[in-house]
This record gives sequence, structure tokens and C-alpha cells, in this order.
Amino acid sequence: MNNAQKAILSVFLPLTALILVLDPTSPSFEKIQYVRYATVLALFLAVMILPKKFPEQKTMVPAFFCMALGDFFLVFIYTIEQIHRDLSWIGILSFLTGYLFLIKAYRKKSSNPTKELAALAPFLTASILIGWHLHPYVHGPVIGLGVVFLAVLCIMAWQATTTLFTHHFSNKTAIMIAASGALMFLCDAGIAFSLFHPYYSTVYIAWLKNIVWTAYLSGWTLAALVIAEDDFYTGSTDMI
Repeated sequence: MNNAQKAILSVFLPLTALILVLDPTSPSFEKIQYVRYATVLALFLAVMILPKKFPEQKTMVPAFFCMALGDFFLVFIYTIEQIHRDLSWIGILSFLTGYLFLIKAYRKKSSNPTKELAALAPFLTASILIGWHLHPYVHGPVIGLGVVFLAVLCIMAWQATTTLFTHHFSNKTAIMIAASGALMFLCDAGIAFSLFHPYYSTVYIAWLKNIVWTAYLSGWTLAALVIAEDDFYTGSTDMI
């Protein structure tokens, strides 16, 4: 683990723990939202200043901008009293675009198509179940956007997992990519229910919010560690 990765972990692990401890139902709701969004922005800025040695690392960087933009329209915007319109669709489009950049970075020719197809099964099954549970509560143009987003999310998590079989990335890099993709998928599954399911969208459920925020910040922090990785490709010295 290099110095940049140690710095990332030393900053964002405590911030993640702090966010989980803070109570969003308290009178200090707005202050907590500022802490949360400041953490997201700090992660984006950290990635911007990191040196990028490899093409895939450079391809991943715009995804962090999309992440920060998406977080603004999905979460932070509710602290701004002057805005009364539902602009969550902009946030959804932002994350969708970010995942396309990640897919481009992760997608490599597989040396084991059987394992690659097997890796698709859990994400595809979960995506179908999520769509089946939520479709009665989604209406209008959001239906089409939701289907596209779910498909892109599924492909991103799948491609992240297949890096374990392509032998393009070092073992350490592939493990971080695969874990990051799985955590992002878990996070967005939770967000989908909190946005569209009538029960989860109207009742504050601490365990669901904690899962979402832990998976969200952990997944993107792992992606930042990938951008900071020196021993990136197979054959390099990947000492942890």
C-alpha cells in the first residue's frame, strides 16, 4: 500500500464512521448533510490531484465528478429550501454516466467466458428482483430511466467482477475493483427502495440508511484506491 492509499484510508474511513454515528433525524439535519456532501466532494478532489499512471485510471476520474454531481441532486439538494422541484432524475443520469466510465475502464477481453457469464448471474437476478418489487410504484418517464439505470448498474458491477478473471489487472487491483462494484450495486439497490418504495421512502429506517452510506462511501473509496494503485497490471509487483 503506497502513501497515497494510506492517506485516502486515513481520511475517509474515519469520515465514513462519523457519518454513520451522526443522527440524520436530529435538529442538526442540515449540518449533517453538509458533512456528508463535504466528504463526497473531498473524495472527488482527492482523485483529481492523484497522479494517474495508467489509462484506466484516467478513464475512471470522470466517474467521480458524476458521483459528486449525482449526490448533489439526489441528497444534498434537499437542504436548499429555495428548490422545490424534484430533480432526482438529474442525479440518476449523473450516476448512470459515471458507471459508463467505469464500465469502459473495467471492460477487458475475458480468458474464461464461462466464469464471466457465471459472474453475471447474481447481479442479473438481483436486478430483476429489484425491478419486480419496485415497478408498481414507478410511473411515467421514470420507468424507462429506471430500467436503463438498473441495466447499466448491473453491467458495471458485472464488469467489475470479471476483472478477477481477465488477468489484465493485478490481483490486488482486481479485488479492489470487484469489491467496489459490488458495494456500489448494494448501495444503489438500497437507494432505489428508499426513493420509490412507499414504505422505505416515508419511514426513516436506520439500518437501511447505514447500509447505503457504508456501501456508498466504501465502494467509491475503493475505486479511489484503484486510481492510486502503482502495481496496476498483471505481472507487476503487487505488494499490499
